[in-house]
Amino acid sequence: MLPLEGILVVEHSMGLAGPFAGVRLADLGARVIRIEQAEEGSLPLISLYRNKERFLYNAACDQDTRKLNQLIAAADIYLDGPSLQALPFGGASREKWRFNHPQLIHAMITSCGGRDVEDTKAYDDLFIQALTGMPWLNGNADDPPIPFPLSTVEMFASANLVQGILAALVHRAHTRSGMLVEVSLLESAIDVQFEVLTTHLNDGGLQPQRSAVSNAHAYLAAPYGVYETSDGYLALAMGSVLELGKLLHCDALAKYKDPASWFVHRDEIKLNLTEHLKSRPASAWEKDLEAGGYWCAEVQTTQDLLQHEGFRALQHLQQIEVEDQGLFVTPHCPIKIDSTHLNSRRGILRAGEDNAAIEEEFKLI
Repeated sequence: MLPLEGILVVEHSMGLAGPFAGVRLADLGARVIRIEQAEEGSLPLISLYRNKERFLYNAACDQDTRKLNQLIAAADIYLDGPSLQALPFGGASREKWRFNHPQLIHAMITSCGGRDVEDTKAYDDLFIQALTGMPWLNGNADDPPIPFPLSTVEMFASANLVQGILAALVHRAHTRSGMLVEVSLLESAIDVQFEVLTTHLNDGGLQPQRSAVSNAHAYLAAPYGVYETSDGYLALAMGSVLELGKLLHCDALAKYKDPASWFVHRDEIKLNLTEHLKSRPASAWEKDLEAGGYWCAEVQTTQDLLQHEGFRALQHLQQIEVEDQGLFVTPHCPIKIDSTHLNSRRGILRAGEDNAAIEEEFKLI
């Protein structure tokens, strides 16, 4: 039995954060009914519809709104947002809904907390990254702002929402009372920058300074960064610059005896490393450093990852069937329960194919 079996989730969300939270709950055993207003999604997004039933809904139809309200009333969890559209609830306020349905857990994602003019704008992961200064942490000191090339903020928000939902389920098990769980993309982007913001707020408000060479973290000393070798790239983590110089036979590092200099003179140190590491392949440097117990790793491509023995050992891929499109391959949930992978239990049907069965089961009128 999976941990969330018997829990009914109605997911009425757009973008990536809400659907990703919904699929994580589904992976853990919850029954998730996804509300959609049209056939949606490119292939990557459709992968988040695994283990879900898909209910097609017309927001302009009063009868469909009644059906949706009935379905939400039967749910344990209603997950919605971010959305610029009016929410259902038949025109009732959230407060009235909580009074009439005290055990419902309402999990809500907003762009900027629901209390700011920014929430009236169409949200985007890149927009939130830009708003919070995240692109200024990427690249080297002379580079323009570089955004993180993933839906970083939405993934953080999704993880936060799932944590809040699981906490609310524990609370409800003790009190028989539901909760409103709110997560915003903006606050999630701020939260993940706790290192940068805590330092900035307590060091006199100094702007974080990216290293001019091989920057990987504004507040970490050399050698932390990624370096070019004769055939690829090598990532070096935190460690003694003196010990690194010995293992690499890089005499130029011997003069940096004071650990404080590893930050103050980090660009000098990194320049020395940059020139030295170009003389041999990444694998050769990695072998020498690992033999000396120094943290390092070759920088792999996506193809390298898929061929890596560690990746193969994880057996981290699954096949899912999409109606009319056939099988596609995607990663499975990273959580194991009793040493068992949480693979997809259900293929992905077209939007609306589950309507008739859901309407009959819940007697939607």
